[in-house]
Amino acid sequence: MRSKTSTHASKTAVVTDFRCGQILDAARQTFVRVGVADTSVDQIAKAAGIAKGTVYLYYKSKDDLLRQLLTADLSELEAETVPAIADAGTLAERIDRYFRASLGFFERNRDFIEQCHLGMSPDVRKKAKLKLGLIYTAQTEAWTKVLIESRRSGATIAGLDAAHAPALARTIVSLAHGLALQRLRGWGPGTVEESAAMATALTLNGVAKS
Repeated sequence: MRSKTSTHASKTAVVTDFRCGQILDAARQTFVRVGVADTSVDQIAKAAGIAKGTVYLYYKSKDDLLRQLLTADLSELEAETVPAIADAGTLAERIDRYFRASLGFFERNRDFIEQCHLGMSPDVRKKAKLKLGLIYTAQTEAWTKVLIESRRSGATIAGLDAAHAPALARTIVSLAHGLALQRLRGWGPGTVEESAAMATALTLNGVAKS
């Protein structure tokens, strides 16, 4: 039998999770609609349908809310892209899967990312860059491992050895990052799928010549 204390703790946790989700959703919507710089905690509270003081029960400030949203989004980026590299499949399938996941993430979050770029404080920007750097490092390490394993299994990477794999891995990750930035700026023509197919073809051509 569960004690009254544990039941109360469980209910409190459920309420906390609900409130935090409610506030974060309202913050994201308000940041996109109004802009990060022009958003106030009062506006976020109104969008969430709660008192301003309730927001401060869970979050210290507007910057704290923005950090939480960015952390969640960047964790999502890592969860979608690193497994796309590491999961089973041919080299071509993995490359295509990775570009689709990476470009798709930035496409889905375009409006929020644009507002963050315009309105982030220096501290939030610094922490976001640090987290993004860690994600790109994880992607690069995953690609390095895949490229070496592919060569060993007889894939067409004749000139590639363990020493060159990290450089090629960084090139793949840099290409995905560059294409994502281009699309955010409106320079990338076509759909995510078309951009991913183009990037995959370029990468496979480069790998074959490595």
